[in-house]
Amino acid sequence: MSFIYKLTVNTLIFVVFHYLLPNGLTVKDWTSAIVAAVVLALLNTFLKPLLHFISLPITFISLGLFSIVINMIVLAVDDSLVSGITIHGWGWVFILSLIFSFAQSWLTSVER
Repeated sequence: MSFIYKLTVNTLIFVVFHYLLPNGLTVKDWTSAIVAAVVLALLNTFLKPLLHFISLPITFISLGLFSIVINMIVLAVDDSLVSGITIHGWGWVFILSLIFSFAQSWLTSVER
């Protein structure tokens, strides 16, 4: 049930920020938002741990701040894989990666 809950929240984040930030994020329709949330979940499961492992020294030296860059990379890969969403520029990728990070942290704290 937790997986479905996270997918729902991620889908809602895509849709809500499409309306709040029309210059930053374009979502074609609800189906594209759902597909983007599923792809993001898969990337967070498989690609993100690999990137964290590879960049462990950089993350350690930067006191964990490099994990923001990893989140940006994962979100940019999601943008490139899903044709129904478009993030307009790296600044918006940065803002959306922060939003997704805070949402996922909040979901983790609520589950416990």
